[in-house]
Amino acid sequence: MGALIAKRISMQMPVSFTIAMNDIGFELLTDRKIDPDLLIQKSLFSTQNLTSDIQSSINSVEMARRRFRDIARISGLIFSGYPGKPKKDRHLQASSQLLFEVFKEYEPDNLLFRQTYDEVLTFQLEEERLRNALERIQRQEMIIKKPGKFTPFAFPIIVDRLREKTDFRKTRRPHQTHEN
Repeated sequence: MGALIAKRISMQMPVSFTIAMNDIGFELLTDRKIDPDLLIQKSLFSTQNLTSDIQSSINSVEMARRRFRDIARISGLIFSGYPGKPKKDRHLQASSQLLFEVFKEYEPDNLLFRQTYDEVLTFQLEEERLRNALERIQRQEMIIKKPGKFTPFAFPIIVDRLREKTDFRKTRRPHQTHEN
């Protein structure tokens, strides 16, 4: 839902977001000042154009490409090797990517190709679950609160954000030696 809302806000105004999420909620960070009273409307949580908005809000093509490898292997489009002598994963990935690109370019109505996107929406993005949540939000009264400090629900997301910054700095810092 975080990526979907970020996409829909960016359609209203040019803005980029960093998204953090967990089971309780999500956080959209930007370097621009945004007035939530003006931007956060019921239309932001609409189910209209949901499928196309989901696909444009995330890299659904890359997710489909990865999913297609399993579909191509199960359907027999690619040979995964003999018993006891399986082909290497990189060979399977290369073969399935080639087939994926051919279907995408020349036969987008192919049943296996369409099944890939259906499975991504159903199992990885849980479109139906998202649709139900958005419909539930549409039926409820929307109340925007601006607490003066972080709430207990925000704590896990804030900690994850701080942890990522710390981990990023550790990986980006040059090796330092300490003298006694």
